[in-house]
Amino acid sequence: MKDIVMLLLVCSFGFSYAQTSSSNSASSSVVATPSSGVEPGLPSKEQQEALKDKLAAQRDLVNSACQDEAKTAGCADKGVGRGLLKCIREHKRASKDFKISEGCKAAMKSLRDERRKYKKKKKENI
Repeated sequence: MKDIVMLLLVCSFGFSYAQTSSSNSASSSVVATPSSGVEPGLPSKEQQEALKDKLAAQRDLVNSACQDEAKTAGCADKGVGRGLLKCIREHKRASKDFKISEGCKAAMKSLRDERRKYKKKKKENI
């Protein structure tokens, strides 16, 4: 009788171990399989590139619209993303006579709005 109980215990242990190892290997195979490139809900690479292109166009617009302000502030060698906006802001705080043109203000607002849209899309997809 002891031998039968022992045999049943060993068999059940072996069976449960086999199930555990097969379920572990099944879950690891799901993780290891390559994806099709686009996760559900994520923008495609083309959509991501289009968003980046919009931002680049907005940066170019700010660079051209704020050229006079950059020269006056002494930051003509800088561009958007390389300290231009920070330099203009600091010069405006330091000099009460310095005024930013309406075109430059509009371009900076447009850039800020595009950045917010881009970050919002990026955050939604994380």
